[in-house]
Amino acid sequence: MNLSSLTLPFYVSTTEQDPISTFFVPVFGQAASYDVAVGYFSSQWLRDAAYGIAKFALNGGHARWIIAPTLSDEDRRVLSENWQDAESVLNDRVSVSFQTLYEELTQHTREALGWLIKDGIISFRVGFPYNNLHGIMHAKQGVFRDTLGNEVAFLGSYNLTGGAGTNWEAFSVFCSWSSEESHARIEEIGKSFDRMWEGRDENLLVKEPHAVDLEPFVRSASAVERHYELISTIPNGPYIPDKFLDNGKLRPYQEDGINKWFSNNGRGILHMATGTGKTVTALTALTRLCHHCQKRGAGLFIIITVPYQHLAEQWASEAAAFGFEPILCYGGVVRWIAEAQRQVNEIQLGLRPQCMFITVNATMRDRPFQNLVSNMRANIVFVGDEMHNLGARTSLQALPEKAGFRMGLSATPERAGDLEGTEALQEYFGDEVLSFGLDKAIEGGYLCEYYYYPILVYLTEEENKEYEVLSRAISQAYHRNSSDSIGSNDYLKRLLIKRSRLVGKAENKLPTLLDLLGEKTSWSHTLVYCGDSSDNGERYIDRALRAIGKQLGVKANKFTAGEGREERRRLLADFSEGRLEVLLAIRCLDEGVDIPSTQTAFILASSANPKEFVQRRGRVLRRAPGKDKATLYDFITVPNVGGFSEQGDLSAERGLLKRELMRFNEFAELAINYGEALDKMRDMKVRLNLLDL
Repeated sequence: MNLSSLTLPFYVSTTEQDPISTFFVPVFGQAASYDVAVGYFSSQWLRDAAYGIAKFALNGGHARWIIAPTLSDEDRRVLSENWQDAESVLNDRVSVSFQTLYEELTQHTREALGWLIKDGIISFRVGFPYNNLHGIMHAKQGVFRDTLGNEVAFLGSYNLTGGAGTNWEAFSVFCSWSSEESHARIEEIGKSFDRMWEGRDENLLVKEPHAVDLEPFVRSASAVERHYELISTIPNGPYIPDKFLDNGKLRPYQEDGINKWFSNNGRGILHMATGTGKTVTALTALTRLCHHCQKRGAGLFIIITVPYQHLAEQWASEAAAFGFEPILCYGGVVRWIAEAQRQVNEIQLGLRPQCMFITVNATMRDRPFQNLVSNMRANIVFVGDEMHNLGARTSLQALPEKAGFRMGLSATPERAGDLEGTEALQEYFGDEVLSFGLDKAIEGGYLCEYYYYPILVYLTEEENKEYEVLSRAISQAYHRNSSDSIGSNDYLKRLLIKRSRLVGKAENKLPTLLDLLGEKTSWSHTLVYCGDSSDNGERYIDRALRAIGKQLGVKANKFTAGEGREERRRLLADFSEGRLEVLLAIRCLDEGVDIPSTQTAFILASSANPKEFVQRRGRVLRRAPGKDKATLYDFITVPNVGGFSEQGDLSAERGLLKRELMRFNEFAELAINYGEALDKMRDMKVRLNLLDL
């Protein structure tokens, strides 16, 4: 590391130069330490300077940053009038400053900053003017040092914000080897910083953030690799990282799907089992498409839409590993629209080759995003992840017709009970260019083999009667309105939901679960899928959690939409590392959440929709170190037929078992113990005359 090897300007202004590429990135790459005091700091600056900061981190550098807090007029009044009693205001403002920063960062940048904090590469202090000064800390100065004693300082109007690239900003640069005067200036700037950092500046009080203020950043980092180890090796433009390859190559089926997608003029559906790498397959195809367009001097807009925000965050993290710089388009429009429009303009002016927008389906349908797409005047590739979710009329109408390249991704591309929506999606995305189901994935060793144990759970006599009443009402409602779809008949839909919840919360399920768990010698990495019903104001999942903890003393927790994103991330980390033995979920693990460490799954409730149960199985079968097989316990609700004669009307009971057999047949077919599973159901199928199913 040698700062004197750099040729640096004496003066940098945003009119003539890009401060990031001209100054910060090269200097970070040669520095061992960095002290800076700035009025403002933002996520965009950190992202723009990421390559240089990554080199700095890998060089073993350490940075000390003093930043300004966010102060309201009332805060300033309290601090100026009653300074001695202002400790609570100071602590609150420090916490708010870091909370605001956390909320403004993209997930990828949170993770990167989290690692910098966790590894001790960066330390923060917050500066409050006091005594003879009030207002805000407006310093804009910094000193870089290398291991040879060389120093570089800057002083001027430059803030560490994204706006510093669009506002008129300027700063002077001083190099210790250039002149005695520069050396003296650097020494004074360094002394000034040390006084501030050590609390010896009589007009500036510095507060150190508490561990709780930084904890969200550190938690964000705990589940991912050190980003700076990846960023430091990223060349210009997207590339395919070695960590996603097997001996330098994609898996054969991934390569086959990509080739067929290109042969089909960049259109088609990739039907891939959960856990077989559809995200990596898609990003590899997008990387190659970028290179194809770039060689021809053509710009490319990449639009990726997903059902949920946590999926968008996962896509963003993996896309960043490929060298993309995605913009996450959801939440408040003001958080992303300006940057998105700026990149659209840059593509159309030929200033950049490609840009990537990752959005959620709800935002994709909204006017701001639709207007953004309408302004795009270059090649567009549209990727629909979990594409089966896009088959409703409002989503179909929002799909960008101007996208010349289209890719649909799903483990279950057909929409259950919606032939019209399925056909519309096929018409939009194109033919299925790859079909790689669970059977091929298990056979190829990409997913685990599994044991499947159907657990028969009988309805009580009271539940049986209620099921029959609901089934008759459903039949009558359906025949009265045979021309309506289920989705448009609210009464019928309510009846179906009520019956489904009755099955999901069958009284005998929880005692059976407790018995099975009680027989196990280890509960580690056990997942329990529950229904979404409630009784007397208590949710079924809460009742199950309480019973498991109280009766068995198991370390368990729930994973639902009610837990915040950071809490869910912590739960998944605890579960993966064995600190949490049992995780109970409703639907939050169905799409996009990776928990490959799961060894055993209990399915207490499941809908008749293949999308749900196929994805749940695929999620449990992901490979992990030390895991070669998985075990599934499937709670199959069956009617209590003891009180009925063979000649009685068992249509409702047959209907119940038929619905459960859809899932049973799907799961049993590929199980290691296929014959044993079939034997478990044989007697009930005989009694209800359903041996043909």
